[in-house]
Amino acid sequence: MREASALQAADPDLASMARQAAFLLLQGRADAAAALCGRIQAIDPNLDGFGAFTDLLTWARPRERLYPLVRALVDAGFANPRSFDLLAATAIWAGNIPAARELTSPERFLSITRLHGPDDPDLAPLVAELASGLEHYDRPGDRSIRMGSRRNHLEQSDSPVLRRLLDRLWRVACDYVDRLPADPDNPFLRARPAGLVLKAWSVVSGAETHHLPHLHATSWVNGVYYAEVPPVVADAPVVADVAGRPGWLRVGPAAGRGFAAAGDGDGPEGGADRVGWAERWIRPEPGLVVLMPSHFTHETVPLGCDQRRICVAFELHPAAADQAGHRP
Repeated sequence: MREASALQAADPDLASMARQAAFLLLQGRADAAAALCGRIQAIDPNLDGFGAFTDLLTWARPRERLYPLVRALVDAGFANPRSFDLLAATAIWAGNIPAARELTSPERFLSITRLHGPDDPDLAPLVAELASGLEHYDRPGDRSIRMGSRRNHLEQSDSPVLRRLLDRLWRVACDYVDRLPADPDNPFLRARPAGLVLKAWSVVSGAETHHLPHLHATSWVNGVYYAEVPPVVADAPVVADVAGRPGWLRVGPAAGRGFAAAGDGDGPEGGADRVGWAERWIRPEPGLVVLMPSHFTHETVPLGCDQRRICVAFELHPAAADQAGHRP
């Protein structure tokens, strides 16, 4: 008991460190702030305490004046999904719509492709694999999933059908990355890692399963592949009401950011960008693969009925060039 207490006492106060980093940034010391944020990230890769940093900035300065500070932080080396998300938000608060679109344009960064059709010979055994070895999650504090089940660490499996799937997802992901332009002025593109490794898990959704709005703080790109989609998803009419889009994927800003999402179409082409941060709704289909930068916030809608949807979520994590791949 004393040993556990001693370890707890030795843990750093990450919220205090985040506030200290914000003070440094407000003083114009972007390099020092970025270095301290990097130390926080080394301790807490998911940056769950980064909200303290944002809270102090928005308390100390009008939010429409924060964009140059956050851009200086990113340019000083603190470049990751959390800082890209904040940078896009501060750009919109400042009215700098081109800078926001530079990071959030679905036309540029959201990819929707088809891996296979309904007659793929691997599909039935794949679905059986993805629905086995599950761990149930009710309302975990450290994950976005609600009332659903996952099979974790698919990349560690020796199953031939899973290995073939990961081979195919890796190729699709590499094609996506290869299509991204080289643009040293774009913070996300400038942060392209030397190498990437793929990590994946399956999600089995029931009537109440959904994901809260979230981003993937530790990866550079993330995606989802749909293996089994129930009739309620395919048969749902296209309506504006969220409840009329059971099992759909929404990509766009979370609520409470101080601006409305732009574009409410039913695909990457839908809607007009009115405020610089576009919203897209995607109807899952078997064989569909969606890829996006990891700073793109996304969420899902519950099925609302006793049917099942199975997908594979995956991430591309930064790695050394000689470690790139998708096998452990």
